[in-house]
Amino acid sequence: MDRDTEDLPKLREVGQPRGAAQFGGVLLHGRGRSPEEMVDLAGHMANLDRIRWLVPAADGGSWYPRRFTEPVTLNEPFLSQAVEKCHSGIVEASEGGRLMPERIAAVGFSQGACLAIEYVLRHPGCCGSLIAFTGGFMNQRGPDSKILGTSLAGLRVLITGSDVDEWVPEKSTRETARILSELGAEVTLRIYSGRPHLVNEDELREARGLLESRL
Repeated sequence: MDRDTEDLPKLREVGQPRGAAQFGGVLLHGRGRSPEEMVDLAGHMANLDRIRWLVPAADGGSWYPRRFTEPVTLNEPFLSQAVEKCHSGIVEASEGGRLMPERIAAVGFSQGACLAIEYVLRHPGCCGSLIAFTGGFMNQRGPDSKILGTSLAGLRVLITGSDVDEWVPEKSTRETARILSELGAEVTLRIYSGRPHLVNEDELREARGLLESRL
C-alpha cells in the first residue's frame, strides 16, 4: 500500500499501516531525485509486509544548496530544516514509542545519505540503523563541534561508496566510516570499483541483511 500522510506535508508512506509494522524508518532521496525512487529501493531492500517507511520530499528536489564537502554554514538554514523534517519522519515511524529505536532505520542515497548521517549525529539514539548509500560526513565544522563528541553506541551502519564517484569521493566515504566507528557505531563499509553513481545489487543485499537482522 502507498498513501499520503495527512498530518505531515510532503511525507509519503509505504508498506504496512500504522500500528501493524514490526519495523519503521525514513527514506531520503538524493539531490534532483524523487521519493518514488526510494520507494522502489525499499521494495528491494526488505519485505514491505513487515515494514512501514516514511518518505519525505525535499523542497525543490534538494535538501540543502551546496555540496556536503563545503562548510556547514553555507548549507544553513536548509540543512537544519532538512534534519528536522527527517526527525519528524522518524518520530512518526516510531508511532509514539511503540517501535523502539532498534526497530527504526534512517536510509538515504547520495545527498539523502549525507542527510541521514547528519541526522544520526544530531539525534543520537533515535534510530538503531543507518544505511548510507554513497554519502559522507558534512565537513568543515571545526574541532570544537559538539557533534564530534556524540556517542553512537548501539547504532549499526552500512555505508557504501565508489572509487570513481564524482559526487562523493572515496576518501570522504572512508573518513565518514572512521568517524562513525570512533563515535561507537558498528560500521560496515563497502567501496565498489568502477561503480557509477547508483545503488547496485550487492548494496541492496547488504542493506537487506542489516534490516533482517533487526527484524
